Amino acid sequence: MHATELARERDFLSTKVQALQNELGEAQREVVSVRRSIVEEKQSLEQRLDDERKAKERVRQQLDSRMEELQKRKSKFACL
Repeated sequence: MHATELARERDFLSTKVQALQNELGEAQREVVSVRRSIVEEKQSLEQRLDDERKAKERVRQQLDSRMEELQKRKSKFACL
């Protein structure tokens, strides 16, 4: 009888170990997925920030050009 109880307990623990291994594997896959998602989001945000910086620089250059043009017009007007 004692051997049967031990066999039952072994089977139960073996099943439990298998279930925990499955749960661990699922958790590890989820961690990998979340990390990948975070990396993708970070890259997306970095690209957006870079695009915004470039747009800001273009606007600044346009403003500088306009200011130079206005200064030229102002100096021409002053000469007249």
